[in-house]
Amino acid sequence: MARINTLTLSLQVTDAVFRAEQVRRDPAVVKSAGAFGADLRQAARSGGELIHEVRSAWIRTDGRGTPTSSPAVA
Repeated sequence: MARINTLTLSLQVTDAVFRAEQVRRDPAVVKSAGAFGADLRQAARSGGELIHEVRSAWIRTDGRGTPTSSPAVA
């Protein structure tokens, strides 16, 4: 069975952590992460509006696919 060289392993882990931190601070990554967050918030708002409209349409129909009353009246 091969032995694990702990010194080599610890150096590789240290290097990986250092590189991950460099990537996290990269201006292009920071900018993209901000845009992604904004897009995600907008998608959540749109999803909420969709759920609201589906519920409203469900209430406006009688279960057979026909409106129970005109949307202008309701």
